[in-house]
Amino acid sequence: MSDTLTVGIIGLGGAVVGALAAFFGVVYQQRQQARQAKRERRAALSQGAVDSLFTDLEALRDHAWRRPAEEEAAPGWGEWVDEMGRILAKMRLAIFRLSDRDLRETLQAASLFGFGNERRLQEAVGLRAGRVLMVAMCGEAQECLGYYLRDESVPTKEFLSKARREYAIATRRPST
Repeated sequence: MSDTLTVGIIGLGGAVVGALAAFFGVVYQQRQQARQAKRERRAALSQGAVDSLFTDLEALRDHAWRRPAEEEAAPGWGEWVDEMGRILAKMRLAIFRLSDRDLRETLQAASLFGFGNERRLQEAVGLRAGRVLMVAMCGEAQECLGYYLRDESVPTKEFLSKARREYAIATRRPST
């Protein structure tokens, strides 16, 4: 084999190796960018959800103070419950977008029990005043969202954790 041919083959081999390295480098970079874009999109969705939840929790807290007398037969009860349902439905959609699983599940449990409006949770907590419990749970939820926004560990809060335990009991499937 002549020296020129050997040099040509080595040059061609180097070009192929270089092209393959460049190709795989581009593929790797594109995948990294796609992952980063996905993380950024998830973070943006979560941030939007947190902003929406702060507003909705404040609306729910305000709505709790306008709760009619503690009896469900009180005048205005049906309208009050309808408005609470609208606020909670909007909150549930935002809760689905939270990226923190524990916080998401805790707020889902709290929303299932109407943030303290449901008698089952009131009995589990030992607090019969629905207004007070709703306001306290909204405050706990806002505090937890604040910790989440600051990237600090979300603390366990008394009423929210009881709602989560009651949710676990309520959704437990009977063994067969």
